[in-house]
Amino acid sequence: MRAWINALLTGAALIGAAPPPPAMDNHRIAVQCFGKDAPWYERRIPFFESADPRIDAVYYYRWSLFRAHQRDLGEEGFISTEFLDDVDWQRHPYASLNDATGFHLAEGRWLNDRRYADDYIDFMYAGGGNDRHFTDYMADSVWGRYLVDGDREAALRHLPVMRHIYRLWDEKFDFDKRLYFVEPLLDATEYTVSSIDASGGKDGFRGGDAFRPSINSYMFANARALSRLAAMAGDEAMARDYAARTEAIRGHVLADLWSEKLTHFIDRHQSRKNPHVTYWEPIRNRELVGYLPWMFDLVPDEARYAQAWRHLLDLASLAGKAGMRTVEVNYEYYMRQYRYLGPDPECQWNGPVWPYQTTQVLIGLANLLDHYQSLGPVTRSDYMRLLRQYTALHYQ
Repeated sequence: MRAWINALLTGAALIGAAPPPPAMDNHRIAVQCFGKDAPWYERRIPFFESADPRIDAVYYYRWSLFRAHQRDLGEEGFISTEFLDDVDWQRHPYASLNDATGFHLAEGRWLNDRRYADDYIDFMYAGGGNDRHFTDYMADSVWGRYLVDGDREAALRHLPVMRHIYRLWDEKFDFDKRLYFVEPLLDATEYTVSSIDASGGKDGFRGGDAFRPSINSYMFANARALSRLAAMAGDEAMARDYAARTEAIRGHVLADLWSEKLTHFIDRHQSRKNPHVTYWEPIRNRELVGYLPWMFDLVPDEARYAQAWRHLLDLASLAGKAGMRTVEVNYEYYMRQYRYLGPDPECQWNGPVWPYQTTQVLIGLANLLDHYQSLGPVTRSDYMRLLRQYTALHYQ
């Protein structure tokens, strides 16, 4: 949930951020927001003011959550946890989970104190923390951090391990279709259309392997980062290799995961022996995950793709009165309760608002508005409305 900070800072130009100090009294803001803990924040976080005090309040609240999720491992330094409490599926004994690391690093890069991201990156790459339990875009976040702090040595420190981890994902690469696939649970999005439909509507927690816009966008971004890092390291062969991988993924996402019928990026089923779904069959409904390619600028600046954003504004599709729906309202199993209210409660992505994906979409939308010419139906006012809608969720 903490990725709100990065979504906000990515779109800061769109919401009229105030000029830098001395316009802002950082000390006063720190004391007002953090009390006796103000010195920690005053020395470390970027300060922000907008014309909306509720957005400002949530911005600083999210930094307090960022601090709350720091875990001191002693000699191994600091990491960020996804959950404040321990969960059964965490990587023991430190409660680390690699699915959230891309978010954590994207936000932690803005800190003046570089130790937190340094330690975390070292833990994930040198300490074996990236066990690929879930999909991630960690390499892209390492590159994003370099763009903020310019520390070449830190960015390149783990390049061989980053490349090794990238190639381990070959086990989830379909060499016939030239796309990555994943079980939605291992994409941190259980109970999605592909997994529910693969169960015949009876479940959806496990199963439902699919070629998804998410994993392919992540691998696109990671390959692009590795190409840029390799070029910076002087390894021209690796740079060319990963540049080619980047463009190959882009080409197949555009050719195969874009649905002209739905005007949206969608999953295709990867299950080869399933009585309910057919290999390579496209899923039947739009999901919020279809906007992730814009989060990484994978999508060309063309009107045919930009029209996908109208579904985000449509109350009969992905727009909800309180937040973005993870699947559109006409899906047969929209909001069907499977394990959410039972004895073993579980996350469900078949309709409910999920901050994790809301922030990804807000970043994608900020990218669209910032450096695309073909905007489709969306405007800066739409971005502001959606950001304020998400802000309001923090007050419920």
